[in-house]
Amino acid sequence: MHMPNELLSVPVAAGCFAVAAAGVGLVCKAAEKNISQEKIPLMGILGAFIFAAQMVNFPLPFPPGASGHLTGAVFLAIVLGPAAAAVVMTSVVIVQCLIFQDGGLLALGGNIINLAIIPAFVGCAVYRFIAPKPGEKARLYIAAMIASAIAMVAAAAMLSIETGLSGVLAVPFSHFLAAICGIHLVIGIIEGVITAALLVYLRKMRPDVIDGYGQAHPGSKRMFFATAIAAVLITAACLSLLASDKPDGLEYTIGADGETIIENPSPAAASADNLHDKLAPMPDYSRPGMADNDKVSNGWTSFAAVTGSIITMLAVWACSRLIRRKEPSQCTTQ
Repeated sequence: MHMPNELLSVPVAAGCFAVAAAGVGLVCKAAEKNISQEKIPLMGILGAFIFAAQMVNFPLPFPPGASGHLTGAVFLAIVLGPAAAAVVMTSVVIVQCLIFQDGGLLALGGNIINLAIIPAFVGCAVYRFIAPKPGEKARLYIAAMIASAIAMVAAAAMLSIETGLSGVLAVPFSHFLAAICGIHLVIGIIEGVITAALLVYLRKMRPDVIDGYGQAHPGSKRMFFATAIAAVLITAACLSLLASDKPDGLEYTIGADGETIIENPSPAAASADNLHDKLAPMPDYSRPGMADNDKVSNGWTSFAAVTGSIITMLAVWACSRLIRRKEPSQCTTQ
C-alpha cells in the first residue's frame, strides 16, 4: 500500500509531511519511556524481518488478479508497544523509499502516516480492547487477527482521504473508498492469520515479550535471535523469489480493468519521479541503470532483499539508541 507520487497533490503531500513529522516526533517522545537496552536488538531484528516479509507478495483469493503482503505494524505493536512499533515501521518505510524507490518521495509523509503511525496505534488499541487475560491463548490470537484487519482498513481509509483531498480521483470518492477498503480488508484478514502464527512462535520462544505470558526460558533468548536471523535470511534470500507478480492491492485498485481512476496533471509528480530515479541506489529493487523492460535476476533480488534487511536493522538500532539516550533514566525493561 505504498503510495506513488501521482496519488497526492503538492499541498496535500506537504500537509502529510507536516503531520508525519509531528507524529514521528511525538512517537519518539513516547518511545523514550519503553525502549530499554534489551529491547533495541529485538526492535532491529524484527524490523529486518518486516522489511524482508514485505517483499513476499501473496496472491489474493479475491479479487483473483491482485496480491498483498504483510505490513507487520500490528505484530510489532503487540510485541513492542505502539510507539516503538511506529519507530520501527517508520524506519522500514524510509529505507524502502530512499534506497529502493518503493513509495514516492512526495508521498513519503503519507506513507509514514498510513503504514507506520495509524496501523501501529489503531491496531494496538483494538488489540488491547479485546486483550486476553494471561493464559487465554485463543483470545490472544483472535484479538491479533481482528486488530490486523481493522488496522489495515483504517490505513486504507486514510489513504483514500488523502487521495480524495488531492483532487486526483476520476471516479466518485465513495467508489474509490469502497474499492480500496474492500481489497485491503481481504489483505488484513490474511495478515491477521500470519500475525497470529508469528505470535504462536513468540509465545513459545519469548513469552516475556507478550504481556502476561511469563519469562523466557534460559537460553531461549539466544535461540530466538539465532532463529530470527535465519528467518530474515531465508525470507529475504529465498521467499522473496516466490513473490507473486500480480499487482498489489493499491496498484490493482487504481488500474483495475483499464479504468482511469487517477488523473494528476501536475508536473510535480513527474519531477519527483525523475529525481527519485536518480537518487535511489536500487530503484524497484533492481540494479542501477537497468532499463524498465530488463528482467531482474533472482540473485539480484535476493541481494537487494538481504541488503535492505540489514540496512533496516541498522537504521532501527541507530534510531532506537538516539531516542533512548534522551531520557535513559526513564527506560524500563521488558
